Amino acid sequence: MIPEHIFPPKGIGSLEETMDRREEFLSEIMENILLPYESSKEYEEEIIGEFENRFEEDYFDHFSESLERDGLVLDLACGDGRHTLKLSEKAVHVIALDISINNLRKAKEKCKAKENITFIKGDMFALPFPESTFDGIWLSQAFEYVPPDRRQEFLSSIARILKPEGLLYMSVETWIYPSIWKSLRELLRDLKLFCYWKFLKRKPLLWGEFLYYLSPEMGWHYHVHTDKWTLCRLLHRYGFMIEKISLYNGYIYVLCYKATRK
Repeated sequence: MIPEHIFPPKGIGSLEETMDRREEFLSEIMENILLPYESSKEYEEEIIGEFENRFEEDYFDHFSESLERDGLVLDLACGDGRHTLKLSEKAVHVIALDISINNLRKAKEKCKAKENITFIKGDMFALPFPESTFDGIWLSQAFEYVPPDRRQEFLSSIARILKPEGLLYMSVETWIYPSIWKSLRELLRDLKLFCYWKFLKRKPLLWGEFLYYLSPEMGWHYHVHTDKWTLCRLLHRYGFMIEKISLYNGYIYVLCYKATRK
């Protein structure tokens, strides 16, 4: 939940003041991002089953088939272990990392029969792994928590810990749908939320960021939407070659690999 009192309305200040407000805003976002996962059963039950749709299942099959037989996989921002158990059936070992103690507890319960899973409480912006550790990284529905001005730091860290030719799967929230009209409707919704928080509430938002209402208990929650072209440019910039990419029902699904250095 983002408290209303953080940024009282005020005029545009100096660049330094603007940057300070942005840092303060991001700090508050990161501190409050756990609240829905730690305190609300309703929010935790939004996603039911191992896969959200056939696209996600198809990408999982492609990911697991392309993985080295003795591969080490990182289930990054693993949540309640929705995919961890399935990953452990395909990889020699899975490291499941999440910042939420509550989610990790649930994931451990789901996977208690498996001995090839290590659970770690950690921050995806401070990954505690050496260079070229993993053969594959699975990142499902977590990129929407990466602020636009932290993407460079985040993707650089991902590239660092992934082996050359290692696999990266991502599912990323977007306002783009196969239907032009639905895409326009979602874009207008994002634009409306962005303008409300940016100009009326004076929050130092960047384009793509928005806050949306969950419930009286949880208040407003932070998300970032991106588009297919921006995502492709980012991945190419950090040395990833896209093998497969799809757009379905408000999500971009992408499977890529880390290119070897020439």
